[in-house]
Amino acid sequence: MVKRFLHIIFVFLLMANAVKLSAQDVSFSQVYSAPLYLSPSFAGFTSGGRVILNYRDQWPGVSNTFRSYSFSYDEYLSNYNSGVGILFLRDDQGGGQLVTQNLGVVYAYELAINRYLFVRPGLQFKYSERKIDPSRLTQVGPDGEVFPWINAEFPVDQFRKLDATASAMVYSQDFWLGFTVDNLVKNNIGFTDVESTIPVKTVVYGGARWVYRPSGLGYNEQSASFAFMYRNQQSFQQLDLGVYWNTYPIEVGLWYRGIPGISTENLSNNDALIFSLGVNVGTIHFAYSYDMTISGLTGYSGGSNEFSLIYRFNRGPIITRPIGPIPCSEPAHGWGSSSSSNRPQRRSLF
Repeated sequence: MVKRFLHIIFVFLLMANAVKLSAQDVSFSQVYSAPLYLSPSFAGFTSGGRVILNYRDQWPGVSNTFRSYSFSYDEYLSNYNSGVGILFLRDDQGGGQLVTQNLGVVYAYELAINRYLFVRPGLQFKYSERKIDPSRLTQVGPDGEVFPWINAEFPVDQFRKLDATASAMVYSQDFWLGFTVDNLVKNNIGFTDVESTIPVKTVVYGGARWVYRPSGLGYNEQSASFAFMYRNQQSFQQLDLGVYWNTYPIEVGLWYRGIPGISTENLSNNDALIFSLGVNVGTIHFAYSYDMTISGLTGYSGGSNEFSLIYRFNRGPIITRPIGPIPCSEPAHGWGSSSSSNRPQRRSLF
């Protein structure tokens, strides 16, 4: 009965989201496993090519809720100190009832401040479309039966728009700090006469790495990384705090999502604990994470499951074992290029 009630509430919220004054963007728990979505500055943050697949199933305990898919490819152009890439994102709400899709091109330039400090400004230009399909809406009768939404009086409708994202990141071998500003182009994406826009999203992220046992004969380096991500979008704000532990080939992460004592839209901002496990196998990195809900939906939502797969290829000639706990960073190796005398011997934040 609870699931039926939650399904009714979800359909109501879905329709409200389609006509309200603003909408929110997708949020991946494995933020560094979707680096181009986090920030265009991560384009080409690898010595060769990189393909990334992401899948997120949010609230599986309630049928037809939120599923997000992401595909990206990026390449580092050593002769130009630049990274280029493409990013595709699909956000499916309600089993196809409300779908948002983005396809963008991404560029980042790497500027060496000195031998140990680097700055990476980035840009993304993307095509976006948003579609609502009333034929997929359902409602639950008094006896629990599910049947089509009989009051859907408007046909399938969709809106298309062009948008842009800007970012910058500074990093060294021991820390990183960056920001992203998304949805820079204002467009009406509503399905009624009421104007509806996606508000500007601002993200600030960063962290630091601590090597507490350097690698030696017969054992691998062990390190811990401490990270944060703050996101603000109109009246919505979110803070993620996390820690990673890494020793090849395993990496383990724990994040807390929420801002204790601060409410958003009259709701407690205390969302989830996020557990992640990643494994490196040669040039492939696979990770799984689970969001354990600690909000009012505890016991009903089923949490969230997220998977990521990263494949790197055409890397530099000197390749050793990955040592970084965050998947977006390049495993330790030589750059394979001598076009800049200021470049470090390892393309890795962590």
